[in-house]
Parts: sequence; structure tokens; C-alpha cells
Amino acid sequence: MHRIVFTINENNSYLSKVESSFEESNYLTVLHVTGQNITEVELVKNPHPHTSDEIIKECKDNHYSILILPKEDKLHEDKLTENGTSVFIASEHKNELSTFSDFV
Repeated sequence: MHRIVFTINENNSYLSKVESSFEESNYLTVLHVTGQNITEVELVKNPHPHTSDEIIKECKDNHYSILILPKEDKLHEDKLTENGTSVFIASEHKNELSTFSDFV
């Protein structure tokens, strides 16, 4: 199972647009994925708004395998990868479900 994280501002679960960086996001949507199937969806209030330094610890502590960010956000990509979290840069501001489809 993988835990895929999206940074969002809307409270629309996986229909929200991937549009904000980690430090600017209000929420994180966490998709629990087995194979290509979404088995659970979590909506989490961003525990560390306005700081990009905590994302590495947050991903490691919560076993987030993949972090999906908007194109313009290259947030600590090397450090995240070193700690076991892959980073996928979304090419457009689509909703999470469309971006997930692009990813898989």
C-alpha cells in the first residue's frame, strides 16, 4: 500500500484542485492506494502551514510514499527522496482524481 499526498486549499476531498505548495496549503488529502485502486481517502488539516521545513518530517512520520505538488513547487525534492518519499510534479492544476489518473 502507498500513501499519496496532495496539497490543497479546498475541502472537497479528492475533487479539490492541486494548486498550492505545502506551506500555502490548508489541507492535505491522503489517498491510500493498493495497486491502482484507492482504498481510503483522508482529509487532514495541514499541521505545518507557512513552513516548508516540516514537510520532510511529516512525510517520514506518516509514511507518505508519494507527495504530489503543483508544477511551480520544487520543495526539498532531494531531501524528501532521501527519506523515502517520491515527489511527482503535476503538470497542470487539475483536480486530485485527474492528477492521480495521470500518475498511475
